Amino acid sequence: MTEGSPLRLIFNFSLPLVLGSLLQQTYSLIDAAIVGRFLGINDLAAVGASTSVIFLIIGFCTGCCSGFGIPVAQAFGTRNYSEMRRYVTNSLWLSALISILLATATSLLCEKILIMMQTPADILHSAYLYLLFTFIGIPFTFLYNLLASLIRAMGDSKTPFYFLLLSAVLNILLDLFFILILHTGVAGAAIATVISQAASALLCFYYMFKQFGILRMEKTEKNWSKKHALRLLDMGVPMGL
Repeated sequence: MTEGSPLRLIFNFSLPLVLGSLLQQTYSLIDAAIVGRFLGINDLAAVGASTSVIFLIIGFCTGCCSGFGIPVAQAFGTRNYSEMRRYVTNSLWLSALISILLATATSLLCEKILIMMQTPADILHSAYLYLLFTFIGIPFTFLYNLLASLIRAMGDSKTPFYFLLLSAVLNILLDLFFILILHTGVAGAAIATVISQAASALLCFYYMFKQFGILRMEKTEKNWSKKHALRLLDMGVPMGL
């Protein structure tokens, strides 16, 4: 982004980010549309009761991962590739830790969260199942957002969007498969979303290390570094919150 019209470069880089943010919010909308069409109004209400909590979690994941990408982008921009690889390594360690802790805590508190939100008793069980499987899949959501952020930090904002678009199509197909063929009910919609997020994360992971040779790490660059981790947290956590 150092040659050509700045306005055009910024617009072309930012547009996939905007579209990707909108697309990531459509998972729940797609689930709601299919559930409402094939399972009925109670299950539709169960998905709707969970949407605000899911939005909160996705917002935190997206914010954290965007923050983690900042030191990577700074090191990439100054051509300090060794430092960049250390940030990539530590962002992966941190994401694994935070996402597992977050998934565990929210899964254990899932029912209490719904009760605190005064979810009606007749949809509580369905809402619980939908939210529980969504919470279990938090590590995949976190991983996709992190890898997408790292790829963008190295100048490519389009590829993560394409993977997310493919994931959204896969989500629709899996929703129909789980609900109409396997008859898993509202839980199937959540499982479909988790699998779709996992697919987009794996695609990003493969692409990132295949496309960017500068990410080939020395043994010492794979180690945990307190200094790099604290720098990442200093950027990521405030953005997540």
